[in-house]
Amino acid sequence: MLISQWARGPELLVSTKSMVSSFRNNLPNRFEESYGDAKNLRGRYPMAAMGFLFVLRSTVLDEPGTFEKALDMLRKLRVESDVYDATSIVLAEWDDADFDGVTIRTDAVPADLSADRFIATLIEAVLDRTPIEMHVEVRGRREHRQLPVEESDFFLLD
Repeated sequence: MLISQWARGPELLVSTKSMVSSFRNNLPNRFEESYGDAKNLRGRYPMAAMGFLFVLRSTVLDEPGTFEKALDMLRKLRVESDVYDATSIVLAEWDDADFDGVTIRTDAVPADLSADRFIATLIEAVLDRTPIEMHVEVRGRREHRQLPVEESDFFLLD
């Protein structure tokens, strides 16, 4: 996912990966890929807010210790300032034998890796890195007031 403005370039980059089986075998590979992607993107777009969203099938909970390794991986991906600003995990659950849709399990996801924290952190990062003349309506809504600033597509330094 990408949010970009022509004059400024990318403002928000979200990398997504999913895994539905072979968790223990493939988790280290996902970590390496994600880390490398972040380093490359951050080097090219240093001002962009960057997030990593990892979707796992809930059967990962059946493999002792594997879910905890995934949580640890996601937390480590945001420790360094030149990697991700936010990371999140989504647990998707379904029954192969009697498929009746997908349920998102939030009960096992820690608060610091929840979807709502992920979105809030990314919005904050975008607002922190852009001038006040950009995203004026969002800033006003967050501060519960009308800002005396007009939206601008460009920000030029005098």
